Amino acid sequence: MSEAKSARINLRLTAEALETIRAAASVQQQDLTSFVLGAAMERARAVLAEDRILRLTPHEVNQLERALDSEPEVVPQLQAFIRRFSVDREAISASPSERTPSRT
Repeated sequence: MSEAKSARINLRLTAEALETIRAAASVQQQDLTSFVLGAAMERARAVLAEDRILRLTPHEVNQLERALDSEPEVVPQLQAFIRRFSVDREAISASPSERTPSRT
């Protein structure tokens, strides 16, 4: 059996805002309540999901601060990749005469 809906929200808005929401609800073939509730729930879920993802524990905040304050470390594999990428990119952008040695 479904739970009875008894909670209410009163909303004050301009006539223009109400007409815009009514028009959008009509396009979606929804009544005004369903449209507004659906939009509010979608936004509420997004806000809560973002909050859960972005919230850091005090320990995580300390880790982040230490990482930002520390000297950068060179990662040899990444450094080699960047060098290789730079060389490959220079070879691609070189003109055809620079890529192939001349035969004189």
